[in-house]
Amino acid sequence: MNAAVARSVARRVHAGQRTRSGEPLIEHVERVARAVPSHARALAYLHGVLERADGGAEELLELGLTDEEGSVLALLTRRATESYRAYVTRIARADGHAGEIARTIKLADLDDHLRRIRIRRRTPDYAWAREQLAGSQQTNRESPAAGGWTADRAA
Repeated sequence: MNAAVARSVARRVHAGQRTRSGEPLIEHVERVARAVPSHARALAYLHGVLERADGGAEELLELGLTDEEGSVLALLTRRATESYRAYVTRIARADGHAGEIARTIKLADLDDHLRRIRIRRRTPDYAWAREQLAGSQQTNRESPAAGGWTADRAA
């Protein structure tokens, strides 16, 4: 997907949303997108869209999201019944190119959160998560991709 299209979707979906620290969420999203390599930028803009927008998966498919891009976003989307540790572990253990891109984006996301945490109460353990992902990035780099993605899987 084109980064400009992804940025436009992110700006619309995240309009009015705030981070835990009270800043506009789109500012966080844009910092994450700037922190990743250009080949991952569009997906970095979209890293929180599936969690925060009803019908987001269908819209992304209509905009031309590929199966691999969908797999990356599915990895980056925390499931409603999933603990934070299970979510991070799932990304850390993900195989193939989709797993590598998801870890790259999630590491940029965590780095941004760690730089901006003002109140440590009631926040996920970002430092633990970063350690898990950084350690697995090298280990999983050469593994084959696992499983495809559909709008139904992302929901």
